[in-house]
Amino acid sequence: MIIGIAAWMIRRTWLDQQRAKAAAGEHHYRHQFTGRKVTNWQIALFGLTDGLIPCPAAITVLLLCLQLKEVTLGFALVLCFSIGLAITLLAGGAVAAISVNEVTSRFPWFGTLARRAPYVSSMLIIAVGIYVGVQGWADLSHHAAAAPITTRVTNG
Repeated sequence: MIIGIAAWMIRRTWLDQQRAKAAAGEHHYRHQFTGRKVTNWQIALFGLTDGLIPCPAAITVLLLCLQLKEVTLGFALVLCFSIGLAITLLAGGAVAAISVNEVTSRFPWFGTLARRAPYVSSMLIIAVGIYVGVQGWADLSHHAAAAPITTRVTNG
């Protein structure tokens, strides 16, 4: 399953890059966004809206607190989680936006590296999938050899 997901990632990345190369409206998009600056309020709004949608772990904590009849504790925990996630996304977005321009101006090969990064991560996932599969197969073989099949004979 892991290898299948990695293969899907490679295919999707390749198709996306092919579509981007063939896009007739690419010039339109560049023209539309050229010279536009992202404001601090837009970045903050992004962080807040993504931080307000809790992940399944936060919902699980809320449900557990509801089951224990600690409603206030559950809401406080999910609120703190959401605020922390918003701050993390805000900081990560700001650092990424500032650093990409700086790195691209200093290292012209960075764009090529960024386009190839999804392939590298897909190959890493394939390697992990192969490792997990080999380890699972070895454990199954070991357990099968260690536990001989015994039959029970009854006189009936």
